[in-house]
Amino acid sequence: MFVFALAVPALLVVLLGYVVGYGLWAALAGNTGAEAAGWVTGVVLLVAVVVAAARWQRRRSRRRG
Repeated sequence: MFVFALAVPALLVVLLGYVVGYGLWAALAGNTGAEAAGWVTGVVLLVAVVVAAARWQRRRSRRRG
C-alpha cells in the first residue's frame, strides 16, 4: 500500500509534465519529436518536485531542532 501512496502522485506529476511538454512542442515545432519532449519535461518536473520536497523537509527538520 505504501508504494501506491508514492507512485500515484509521482505518476500524476510526470503526466502533467508530459502533457505540458507535448503540447508546447507540438504547438511550436510540430508533432515530430513531441512525445520525447513530453517525457523529458515530465521527468524534469518530477525531479524538480522531489528536490523541492527534500529541501522543504530539511528546512522543516532544522526548525524543530
